Amino acid sequence: MKGLLLEIKDYRIYLRMIRASIQARMEYRGSFFMYIFTVLGFYGAQIAVIGVMLARFKKIGGWSTADIAFLYSLLVMSQGIASMTCSGLMEFSQFIRDGSFDRLLLRPLSTLMQMLTMRFEPAGVAHFILGIAAFFAAQALSPIDWGPVTVLMYVGAVLGGSAILASVRIMVAAAAFFTVTNAGLQHLAVFSAREFLLYPVDIYSRPIRFILTFFFPLAFINFYPAHYFLNKDSSALFHPAFIYLTLPIGILMLALAGFSWAFAVRHYSSTGN
Repeated sequence: MKGLLLEIKDYRIYLRMIRASIQARMEYRGSFFMYIFTVLGFYGAQIAVIGVMLARFKKIGGWSTADIAFLYSLLVMSQGIASMTCSGLMEFSQFIRDGSFDRLLLRPLSTLMQMLTMRFEPAGVAHFILGIAAFFAAQALSPIDWGPVTVLMYVGAVLGGSAILASVRIMVAAAAFFTVTNAGLQHLAVFSAREFLLYPVDIYSRPIRFILTFFFPLAFINFYPAHYFLNKDSSALFHPAFIYLTLPIGILMLALAGFSWAFAVRHYSSTGN
């Protein structure tokens, strides 16, 4: 777990690394904001496709426009946090191929924390903006009664969903220690798999729902917690208690990712340059 534990004496170093990363990304501000607008445009088109389907069929698997908007808000908010914190891992296999990871091992710092803090991803900001917009759209279409418990549950759902997505990125990066390149796995686990979450998971076959719950628990990011906020019937789920488990699952996934990273680092053999 050393790779995940942030020692108090090191936190200032990591904050400086984050600051340096942000400054580097902001050096060309035109490019920075153009990238954000590009990401917003891409997901705007994605939203438009969902909107066309809803306009034609009114509901998808019994979920209304407001319900889908809320699902989407949970997904992109969690994705935004995961993207901002874990984008440094997306090109990690390059560190293995050219031997750059050896440089990280020479520093008296967590290798994982170095990777997490060395690059700031503006796409995360775009995701978060989309998440907020989707949240207010869902609230306008079908208001949710927000009380202290509901707010805490929502914060827990977003943090838990972020932890699940971050864990996936960490474990995919850890695989590069053994495979050297992980582009295929990264595309499948990080990008393609999340497409399932654009729609209610219960529209898929039972085997897919089983996989997205027990083997690759992405359904806990938005599908299960949405049942709590939208007061949907949870009796048809694998277990009604699943609607409360996003944060615990996220913590469990982070722990598993930490062990995976530590195991991979212990078995790392430099490829040279």
